[in-house]
Amino acid sequence: MFGRTVHQTIHFLGLILAAFFMPLSVWLLSAVSIALAVNWVAGGEYRAKIIILSGRPGALMLLGLFAMYLLWLVNTSDLAGGMNELRLKLPLLAFPVLIGSAPGYSLKQVRTLFFSFITGCSVSAAIGFLALGGVLPVEVRDSRDLAVMIPSIRLSLLINFAIFTALWLSLDRRSGGTVLRIALAAAAAAMALFLFRLLSVTGIIIFMVLLGGTGLYLPLRRRIRIAGFTLAAAAAALIFATVMLMSDTWSSLHHPEDPSLNKPFAETPSGNNYTHYPEETLLENGYLVWMNVCEEELREEWNRRSKLPYDGSDMGGNELRTTLMRYISFLGMAKDSVSVAALTPDDIRNIERGFANPLYAKPGSPRAKAYEIAWQIDRAVKGANPSGHSVTQRPEFYRASLGLIRRNPWFGTGTGDVVYDLKEEYRIIDSQLTEGYRKLSHNQYLGFAVTFGIPGMVMALALMVMPWLRSSNRLLYPFLVFISIIFMSMFNDDTFHSSIGTAFFSYFYTLLLVFKGEDGTEQEREGFSHAGY
Repeated sequence: MFGRTVHQTIHFLGLILAAFFMPLSVWLLSAVSIALAVNWVAGGEYRAKIIILSGRPGALMLLGLFAMYLLWLVNTSDLAGGMNELRLKLPLLAFPVLIGSAPGYSLKQVRTLFFSFITGCSVSAAIGFLALGGVLPVEVRDSRDLAVMIPSIRLSLLINFAIFTALWLSLDRRSGGTVLRIALAAAAAAMALFLFRLLSVTGIIIFMVLLGGTGLYLPLRRRIRIAGFTLAAAAAALIFATVMLMSDTWSSLHHPEDPSLNKPFAETPSGNNYTHYPEETLLENGYLVWMNVCEEELREEWNRRSKLPYDGSDMGGNELRTTLMRYISFLGMAKDSVSVAALTPDDIRNIERGFANPLYAKPGSPRAKAYEIAWQIDRAVKGANPSGHSVTQRPEFYRASLGLIRRNPWFGTGTGDVVYDLKEEYRIIDSQLTEGYRKLSHNQYLGFAVTFGIPGMVMALALMVMPWLRSSNRLLYPFLVFISIIFMSMFNDDTFHSSIGTAFFSYFYTLLLVFKGEDGTEQEREGFSHAGY
């Protein structure tokens, strides 16, 4: 339609926009991807594009992943479900073709794409901070709500890649002037802070591993010793602080300041009898929630102080009476009218909003997240239903997935039958999880095995690993960071069961496979100059 130069310009502008919108909008990313595909078709020269693509076996292997999902439709009874899965996997087809069939990208162009991606992630983090500060009209009940634009676990992966690519660019004097490099370092620091407010467990673990890995990489690979040792020390300090926080939180959950409150009292200060439920083991801050309960007094005093009825639901959809008792227990008080009367107006609002203790009313608090995890583990150890508990319901996901793999070890369920067959497997194993929480594997390795069978899982992983192993760029810092993020995330997420996950994977994987330095040398591709340090 237009000249080659115009189509190449549109192509590169589309890639810039795709990188920018990836952490901001699924819809806009899809729109840009469609525009890129239209431009590819309109640009013609198909023979030349096919020749370029066929000369890049890594990109062809990535296309093999999409081909597997397409082929496994043969083993699918739910064709509508299969087509929906293919829709989510379209980036596995689009970006290896769009990027893999284009002429090589220079280091300058790759830097530009990274700049755009870092900017998009910075904007997404800024929006999260504004939501946390109450500037935006977004209700933040949980740290995950700070991911305003895309799901939190996906955003945490993108933020991690943005942090460490920004670090990479800030250390390279050829990335720009001093001001730009300082801005990149500041953006990396701000996004790291946001990551620790977002409190995605997967994202934080990946961050600490990458921080420690970077601390080793810089002295060994690039001989940047001071920066490397500083980052390694920071990673060690973060890991130590995390372990201490979890240890202290676990201890506070099981060792109350006043153990006498866990013993039965006879009467309330008003002369009414307490009721005790010794078989109930629910704890808040070390105190038994169902010990020393006088519901008559709780009901009367609560209804006097709040417009939400005691026997109704809080704003989170939970039984308000249970939320109230958990909150009072956390504060170290018996469940009676005196305790309700002692609650502050802020406490009343917290309970009305569905927060079971004051910590939960502080979204983005590491202490609150540590307490939530410790509380979930404690409940799981005691045999409580894990439904809705993000950490402890995962073993049920794995149990159902492994059961399904045992039933279909060779060819899996097929591309479209995973959701239906997993629901049936939850029924067969009589899972504790309630209907709304019977979800996918939340582990991409298991997800591959469920869909393709065990041989198919091996094939899918080979198609993922081989392009990196065969690439001359395999030891470059951004590529190592990227491949580490992908394979670590797959332990705790269905990475390929979202358009953002597949777009992130296929966009940057293909780009890192095909780009060459301006003079084709490893030093130029690496983006670091020994003379700069």
